[in-house]
Amino acid sequence: MKQSSRTYLYLLSFLEGGCVMACELIGAKMLAPYFGTSLYVWAAALGITLGGLMTGYYLGGIVSHRAANNLKALYLVLIAAAAFLFLMPFTSELIMDAALELSLQAGAMLSLFIFMFPPLVFMGMVSPLIINLLTREVKGAGNSAGNVYAISTLGGILATFLLGFYIIPEFGISGPAMIGGFCLGVLPAVSLLRSNKNLIGMAVLVLLAVLGLARPPYQHTSTAFKTIYYSEGIMGQVKVVEFFMPESGRDIRSLVVNNTLQTMADVSDPEYDYWAYTRLVPYFAAAYPAESRVLLLGMGGGTLVRRLDALQFELDVVEIDRRIKDVAVEYFGLNPEQEVIIDDARHVVRTAQTPYSLIIYDVFKGESAPEHVLTRQGLEEAKKVLRPDGLILINFYGYLDGNLGLLTRSIAKTLQSCDFQFQLFATPGDPDHRNIVLAAWPKTAGSPIEREVLSNRQQPLSFEPIPIPNPDLSDALVLTDEKPQLKLFAGAAMQWRRLYNSYLIRNND
Repeated sequence: MKQSSRTYLYLLSFLEGGCVMACELIGAKMLAPYFGTSLYVWAAALGITLGGLMTGYYLGGIVSHRAANNLKALYLVLIAAAAFLFLMPFTSELIMDAALELSLQAGAMLSLFIFMFPPLVFMGMVSPLIINLLTREVKGAGNSAGNVYAISTLGGILATFLLGFYIIPEFGISGPAMIGGFCLGVLPAVSLLRSNKNLIGMAVLVLLAVLGLARPPYQHTSTAFKTIYYSEGIMGQVKVVEFFMPESGRDIRSLVVNNTLQTMADVSDPEYDYWAYTRLVPYFAAAYPAESRVLLLGMGGGTLVRRLDALQFELDVVEIDRRIKDVAVEYFGLNPEQEVIIDDARHVVRTAQTPYSLIIYDVFKGESAPEHVLTRQGLEEAKKVLRPDGLILINFYGYLDGNLGLLTRSIAKTLQSCDFQFQLFATPGDPDHRNIVLAAWPKTAGSPIEREVLSNRQQPLSFEPIPIPNPDLSDALVLTDEKPQLKLFAGAAMQWRRLYNSYLIRNND
């Protein structure tokens, strides 16, 4: 085989390796609006990836034996892989919507099997076919195989870094999927067209061009919702939508992260927020004097930032997705001068240098709760940077009883294991539509939540805090780093996700 032909085959192998990793990363991020980004989702993505490649390797061996030295077979396999990769943004949303009622594990695996498994099978077939084309003698088979897998893996490594560190954060997931499919398919399509005037190559090029000019994929539209901002990134899907809410009689502007409603502000009165917990948290925070140091973990549209600023605190704000600040400034009235630390919540707590009077956890609605934040070790780290008279406030799911409430009870038991006293408060509504705020303070200190009755700094409230008797914790678990309780987090998160997806999509078409 000519050196130019060998180089061309190595180039195809390099592109295939890059597209394998693109398929895996993009597939996992496509799941985020429906199934979150928990370990279950990544385990499903890794398992389906390995299963697809395994199947492809096996089938590629059969095809390479039956179609020895057949370049056309390689080109057709690459085109098929490219087409399925290109189509992922167009098919994934419909599939995930249908799988939403399944458990998190089953829904994630079934969805990935339908829209991510096929391109991976065809990409897995590529290496055996290329090795067969490069091998002329048995003694050279090992060298050819080593070169192909090394070059393919190099393509995967570079694609992983580019996609994870730059392309997905900057350009989202739909565009890179289509561009990856086009890059993988265009060379073999052109080769087919040049070699024997095969119309398949031309047909593929035309199909990809037509689809590329079609409406943007992966954006469910609704007559009831007006999307005024949309982006995809490494932390998932972020939208700002406007809609009329009959329950309140208000026109609402909402920040939606991975199909979960976060900030919900009145369009005509941005200071009004639909979520009652944003008035409950400042109610307790007002017990502390002006210029107290406060750490807010999770920002959303910035409602709590504005209300805590009104209490004249020295406020540190942490948000893991840098897009959120820009959205909060442009659409929800956040002061553009507000400094926001772009980092993981626990990392900020662990590295904090000076103590806080108040630490507020508000990181649990965007998708599944980050299980590493509220372990015993994580709360011990928070305790180290909490003043002796300080208070921790944790905004959490509204479930307390039964299996769905076991997670909330376990958070309470974990606080207890760290020598915190605690009290639970609920916002109005049933468990599906309320929040529970856990207030915790060191056992060595008096209860800071009793001070609010003496304070004249409270902001007006539309409701009184609803205290909940401390629950029976006999069946609750102490959460630890060593044994993440993923099933507990998945149950509550998936129930909320079903409710939000139902509200945002199914009832508003």
